[in-house]
Amino acid sequence: MLRSVKGSFHTEYCLCLQVGEIMSRWEHLTAADVDQCCTDRSRLIDVLQYRYGYVKRRAEKEAELFFCEFQTRFRMAV
Repeated sequence: MLRSVKGSFHTEYCLCLQVGEIMSRWEHLTAADVDQCCTDRSRLIDVLQYRYGYVKRRAEKEAELFFCEFQTRFRMAV
């Protein structure tokens, strides 16, 4: 049970940090945009194309870079 609670807290903490990181990196995204895309790369790509006018390839690169950087920083912090 303790492991389950710890894992759940860890996941929620990670999502909370990720939402903040997304909102600070892409200021034109709304809270609704972020809620939809904080765990779904394909949705983030769609939102970046819509809000920033990125072509698909650039949006893919931006999303991939973000998720890689976030995972690296989060692993180092934990």
